[in-house]
Amino acid sequence: MAEAESSDMEGGCKHYKRRTKFVTPCCQKVYTCRFCHDENESHPLNRKDVTELVCGNCCTRQKVQAECEKCSLRFGKYTCLECKLFDDEDKNQYHCEGCGICRIGGRDKFFHCAKCNMCLPIKLQNGHRCVENVSRSNCPVCLEDIHTSRIPCHIPDCGHLLHRTCFEDLLQSGLYTCPTCQTSLVDMTPVWEHYDQEIQMTPMPPEFKDYLAEILCKDCQRYSTIPYHVVGLKCLSCGSYNTTRTKTLRPANLQGASSSNDEETPGTEDD
Repeated sequence: MAEAESSDMEGGCKHYKRRTKFVTPCCQKVYTCRFCHDENESHPLNRKDVTELVCGNCCTRQKVQAECEKCSLRFGKYTCLECKLFDDEDKNQYHCEGCGICRIGGRDKFFHCAKCNMCLPIKLQNGHRCVENVSRSNCPVCLEDIHTSRIPCHIPDCGHLLHRTCFEDLLQSGLYTCPTCQTSLVDMTPVWEHYDQEIQMTPMPPEFKDYLAEILCKDCQRYSTIPYHVVGLKCLSCGSYNTTRTKTLRPANLQGASSSNDEETPGTEDD
């Protein structure tokens, strides 16, 4: 049996405090946890495939169980034999049958949404937007797994999950919309008020002041027809400037010989 780590068996690792190690079935090495394995090997470990442990006290190799069969050492204050999880730190762990994995934070503070197929804070039980199997997708920013990630998730109003650290990185980079659906991730009211002021102080040139634009709002998903302005295009329904231009129109009295009153003018797809 190869020894993959030289750290003290009893101390656990940087990921977990525990008194046991896994015998990994994929490569027959000894690692404290699946994260330690994955950081050192070229293949991932499914901890549910683990069938053998090594005691941190007497080094006895044995089947997966809560206590050592030789010295009776308890391998973790929290033990889940289904997930093969042992932890000597109190994190209010609980096993969620719906998620199929252990969660932290306390069972009384979360509920499992069958449609989203994940645990969500109790305060969202009657007021969140369901997205089917949302946690089974990777984070749209870092493309890493969300469902089993140890990084907390941010849950925006649109319901598309992303790692909290990735959400914070987006905001620091000046990006305020969901990478999946383009809905605003935060309250943009102060920004929209600044747009209002800029438009009031920036009149359009006379040759463009009669242009109208058809827009689609990415926040409320409604269409509007509004006066075109180069600074921004404001949704008439919710006041958001998170909009995209679908068509630019010119009033009929400016069409000259043209009989159409919905002539398209050149422009970019998004404004």
